[in-house]
Amino acid sequence: MADARARRNGDAGRRVLVFYMPYMRSGRTSCPGTQTTTRGPAMRINSWRMALAAAAAVTLPLALPAEVGAQEDVRGILARADSVYDELTSLEAEFDQTIDVTLLGRSRSGTGTWYQKGPGRFKMDFSDPADDVIVADGSHLWLYYPSTHPNQVIRSTIDANVTGAGMVDLQGRIFDEASEGYDAELEGREDVDGHETLRIHLTPRGESPYRHVRVWVDAESYLVRKFEIMERNETLRTVVLRDLRPNRPITDEIFSFTPPAGVDVFEG
Repeated sequence: MADARARRNGDAGRRVLVFYMPYMRSGRTSCPGTQTTTRGPAMRINSWRMALAAAAAVTLPLALPAEVGAQEDVRGILARADSVYDELTSLEAEFDQTIDVTLLGRSRSGTGTWYQKGPGRFKMDFSDPADDVIVADGSHLWLYYPSTHPNQVIRSTIDANVTGAGMVDLQGRIFDEASEGYDAELEGREDVDGHETLRIHLTPRGESPYRHVRVWVDAESYLVRKFEIMERNETLRTVVLRDLRPNRPITDEIFSFTPPAGVDVFEG
């Protein structure tokens, strides 16, 4: 994933893609005789990306200092996790996702398989709700939620040649922006799915779409096993990654998507 991470420029690093929200129906206007439609403001797709100058391959002690040294250690943990992530050619895992929407008093959960490969290729293939899918194929991001919107697909253009490819790179954004955009606190150690992790709390220093971010970094492999994002509207998104399979070969066909016959395609 290093190729995508090497291409960063200006404000593109501040974009945020919110692709976890299949709740709200969107207003739309369509052209007669076509199925390609312009969406209204609901289910709006924003983009995402990143910017960290990582100090790679830091050797960390097992005992973590409690005072001044703790801040240095948390930066070292983030830098090492970022370096490990950069070296990945692909990542496959099982995921459990929960979204709590405080303003609507709703909660939604999902499970499935998580795929990521290089710049601009990403997939959340849901087994529950069955057939829900989020796919980035290197050119477009496709959102299809038949569990809530069976007759519509949302398509958004991405560019794998610039930082826009990072729109689908959630972990990269977390690591990159943690360097200068967030204050970091090491909260302690915690078991996640039978693995010891280092729980890190990130608080934005300035304007941000997030109130806070938490990441749970594996204490041995430095791969992320869990992350939590609290948005400004108090929507809380939690994703647990299980059975991590780094660098497993993933064919490009995994990321291909063809809208089902008869559905409306909305441009995001």
